[in-house]
Amino acid sequence: MDRPDTAGPAGSDLVIRPAVTSDIASIVRLLADDPLGATREIAPDDGAPPGAVYVKAFAAIEADPNARVIVACRAEQIVGTLQLNLIAGLSRSGLLRGQIESVRVAA
Repeated sequence: MDRPDTAGPAGSDLVIRPAVTSDIASIVRLLADDPLGATREIAPDDGAPPGAVYVKAFAAIEADPNARVIVACRAEQIVGTLQLNLIAGLSRSGLLRGQIESVRVAA
């Protein structure tokens, strides 16, 4: 699922790219910045490293060729994220489906 950085709509400064390890803290802060996420995520303070559980989870996602965390960046700041999982199925003659989760956009 590797792809180069992808520019957003024409005239936009939005860049869509695969997340990297150094993005984890920013991603977790986005996930925690809503009423549900605030009760289940442990967001690091600005400049602080993410918790070990998030680093371990990200490593597992990166090791899975059918999973990827994607970020949207504006002026090198992460302003959105999602996780994409490709799932093999038997129905529809073995159709590969996509599951999108953990979608967040900065307030």
